[in-house]
Amino acid sequence: MNVCLDSWAVIEWLEDRPSAALVEKAIASRPVISLVNVCEVLYIISKKHGEKASNQVLPALRQKLRFVEVNQDLAVSAAKIKATYKMALGDAFCVATALAHNAKIYTGDPEIIRAQGNWKVQDLR
Repeated sequence: MNVCLDSWAVIEWLEDRPSAALVEKAIASRPVISLVNVCEVLYIISKKHGEKASNQVLPALRQKLRFVEVNQDLAVSAAKIKATYKMALGDAFCVATALAHNAKIYTGDPEIIRAQGNWKVQDLR
């Protein structure tokens, strides 16, 4: 089974929070992540720990994860998801990425979990 990481899961891993071990196990298979979600991770790290920390995180993420670029198909899919379910735009891109790669989403984000769409979710909470 392919895995798609949400920014929630990556932050858990980076900050060694309770779900970090589950995310670490998934990282062994080099999961996918939307570049929109990478952006979320970087701005969260930058706000909490400064730009230098954010710049140091990017190469590690690039090495361990498969970045999925936003193209027209992904944007259209995310737009349909956002229009149908109550969730943030970044979450819609995570779901669209997971669907495009037939992947299970690793997250603790309530918006993705509660939506109960036609995607697979591993609740890390």
